[in-house]
Amino acid sequence: MAAAEDSLTAQPIDWVWWRRVAVVGYLVVLIGYLALFGVPLDRLGIMLWIFGGLSCAVVGKGWRAWGRLMLDWLPFQALLLAYDFSRGFAGQYDTDGAAPRDGARNIIGVPLHTVFPIDADRFLFDGTLPTQWLQAHLHHPGGARWYTVLFSLSYTSHFLITPLIAVALWIWWRDRFRAWVYCVLAMTLIGLVTYFLFPMSPPWLASGQGYVSGAPIGRYSSEGWDYLHLSFAARTITVGQAKANLVAAMPSLHEAFTVLIAGFFWFGARWWVKCLLACYPLLMAVSLVYGGEHYVIDELAGAFFAVCVLAGWRLLRRARLRRAESAREVPHREDLFSATHRSAYVVQRRGGQPHTVGSEGHRGVQSDPGGIGSAHEVDAQVDVREHHLSRPHPGGAAVGGVDQHHE
Repeated sequence: MAAAEDSLTAQPIDWVWWRRVAVVGYLVVLIGYLALFGVPLDRLGIMLWIFGGLSCAVVGKGWRAWGRLMLDWLPFQALLLAYDFSRGFAGQYDTDGAAPRDGARNIIGVPLHTVFPIDADRFLFDGTLPTQWLQAHLHHPGGARWYTVLFSLSYTSHFLITPLIAVALWIWWRDRFRAWVYCVLAMTLIGLVTYFLFPMSPPWLASGQGYVSGAPIGRYSSEGWDYLHLSFAARTITVGQAKANLVAAMPSLHEAFTVLIAGFFWFGARWWVKCLLACYPLLMAVSLVYGGEHYVIDELAGAFFAVCVLAGWRLLRRARLRRAESAREVPHREDLFSATHRSAYVVQRRGGQPHTVGSEGHRGVQSDPGGIGSAHEVDAQVDVREHHLSRPHPGGAAVGGVDQHHE
């Protein structure tokens, strides 16, 4: 009887089963929340749902895995929350609660630009204001059309796709997660600085204040949700817009982040993936102009800043790989633009030829088919500078880790 009790108590906990239960439970709660309250678009709400889901995904992997989760995500989300609060300061004007007009000065004394983007867009399009033209041809006061669904989906995706990409990269491509975080933070900082140094009114506000001649410009970014009879989604967007900085049109971060996404995944992608990536910024650009949210000049500025961030990332990456190559830590003919993410582990028999025993994205080699022994487990997320090409291994072998695509 005692032996039977000992065997029962000695059985290990099946953490894989419990982890699956936690993930399924999380998905059930999430689906119920979405059905009752809609998609959370506020930064804090999205952050809490992300932490909850990823915490379920690391159940049973130990406190170290959960600590790594917090270390990767808390600083990232804290900086984005700080951006949200700082953006509110950029929109402070001494106007007794009314929307600021052209020339009003913000908290650092910089004047608001309302007329400039109108003149700039008309200059670019031979006297025609693109927002007025699109609304005259595509907007129907009697009811929304099917294509407005695409516009509203595109506009709303801005609030969700950036954190969802971060989640996917953290799970499947951890080194690219870090690169994505740096690019997002750089783009966010550029936007915040510009909001302070070059505040600008959007088309719908300028039209409401009488600065736009001709047909009035409406704000139709939520029109597609009305077509789908999803009034709660439209209300969520409207509430979020009311809390935002009304004069943060320059640059368009909506457009900037679509260009950032397209450029980030462009290198090494298949041709049809590149076509899809190219369509996203174009759809966002049309959606923003039609909805009265941005001028074309705002979008061009956002796209330019995004290209600068991408160029900086690629240049820093090249410099890092060159330093690693000079230290003989990566192959000489590294493909900088490959989307491959693998690490090769080589066992060198004493007096023999090198033998590759495995290639993994996130795990080290567990056994050597030649019978030498087991190679050290290598975390693929470790910086390339921490890999050594000829480190001693018990049993007379040398184990090398060559990471071909670290950020």
